[in-house]
Amino acid sequence: MSNEPSYVSPSTVRSLWQEYRIFSDRLELDTLYGLISIPFEQVETIELRESDVAGLLKGDLQLRNFRPALKLDWANFLEHIVIDKSAGAFRRILITPDDPPEFKQSLDDALTTFRGDTHA
Repeated sequence: MSNEPSYVSPSTVRSLWQEYRIFSDRLELDTLYGLISIPFEQVETIELRESDVAGLLKGDLQLRNFRPALKLDWANFLEHIVIDKSAGAFRRILITPDDPPEFKQSLDDALTTFRGDTHA
């Protein structure tokens, strides 16, 4: 396991004072409930989504591919990241990092490097 994160989303009001870190082999979510570590082997998909409220106002009920989710912060109200996993009690986790598009790009880059995939 790498000891230095490649990206840190600092704790802010946007994330309800939780910190999210990307390492070379895992994602760490330092939450109010303790540390959640997600090994890259378990990551199925990463998606950037608009706020659920904005989607509902446009008529998008998000029912296709519905999975119960653990929402750690303001994901219902702000642009957020959806992480789908292959294992664990919660298979879908929603987080709101400081800069969701930049966080997703950094996470995509780390996953590509980890998987040795040259076709992103």
